[in-house]
Amino acid sequence: MSSLELIRSSAREFAEKVLGPIAKKIDEENFVSEDVRKEVANMGYFALRVPEEYGGPGLSLLESVVVAEELSRVSSGVGIMATVSGSMVPPPLIFFAKKEIKEEYLEKLAKGGIGAFGLTEPCCGTDAAAITTRAELRNGEWVISGRKTFITNSYYADFFLVAARTGRPEDRHRGISLFVVDRDRSCMEISKLDMMGYRGSGTSEILFNECKVPSQNIIGPVNGGFKIVMDALNEGRIVTASTGLGVMQAAFEEAFEYAKKRESMGKPLTEHQMIMSMIAEMKVRLEAVRSLIYKAAEKVDRGDPDYPMWSSIAKLAAARWGVDLVRLAMQVVGGFGYSRESKIERLYRDIKMIEIGDGTNQAQEIVIVRSLLGKIRPPRIT
Repeated sequence: MSSLELIRSSAREFAEKVLGPIAKKIDEENFVSEDVRKEVANMGYFALRVPEEYGGPGLSLLESVVVAEELSRVSSGVGIMATVSGSMVPPPLIFFAKKEIKEEYLEKLAKGGIGAFGLTEPCCGTDAAAITTRAELRNGEWVISGRKTFITNSYYADFFLVAARTGRPEDRHRGISLFVVDRDRSCMEISKLDMMGYRGSGTSEILFNECKVPSQNIIGPVNGGFKIVMDALNEGRIVTASTGLGVMQAAFEEAFEYAKKRESMGKPLTEHQMIMSMIAEMKVRLEAVRSLIYKAAEKVDRGDPDYPMWSSIAKLAAARWGVDLVRLAMQVVGGFGYSRESKIERLYRDIKMIEIGDGTNQAQEIVIVRSLLGKIRPPRIT
């Protein structure tokens, strides 16, 4: 058995044994208990990309994709938590943070801490260059004020990577910096959001009210954070897409098993040509998405400079074909699939997020074309 197969087997066993019995409860309560979070952390899933020298698993992006896929096959909420803390938060620290900051926060993740990524604001989703959260340097400290929303993990997080404006509004992306901000209840108001899908992920709105941050907690140069944020998104989209792949896999399995057992007109649904067509279509889309996601992850691991384009290709395919697949799965299951008692109902709510989170379908199209024109290159490679 290869190392990738071992990682998959371990993640699947953990997901089915630990998350399987409580997945519905996590969705209904929109909450992951501290005990379960500790079990996830003990597996290293909140520190997937943290190098071994800092106490982490040191997984490649492809290996991280497989873990996120298997967790999300059972609980998308836990899957996306691991994706953000384990795969999106570490790279900016690894490649751009000062040595002491890198050591402190990577080790914090390796010891079971949870990280969050604060970018989106009520004013600006796709237009990230328009963010208004402000960071000002006062008496040797950065002081951050503003509001972030739809921030995964933030209800549970020990620290945040926060994008804030350090230049003028008209500077747009050239006036944004990235900071590490410790959780501080005295200057933060964190309000959990009641989301449609990926429930339990701690997705919240955060109000920063003059949060003081040491000067060394800036990641990269002043006003140079936007490219770092975009690079983290380029990688993060691949793993976010893999959570959609896990949802797709679960929906396919649910519909296929139902079709084998359910009879209509004296024979199983799998012997009806119309249902056969739906199942075949689901399988094709599932494997196509899996191939694209794995190819994109391998490009990141090899350091190919065209990985931003492949990240968006994989994310766009997972979004469009994922929504189509789960819709077909519900059609196969029929009326029961429309019931809250059905797993398909939860998966149908979950999959829609892939068309929105970490950049909409339309944003991915822009990245793909700009990449083809040679206008997008990852900063740590160029």
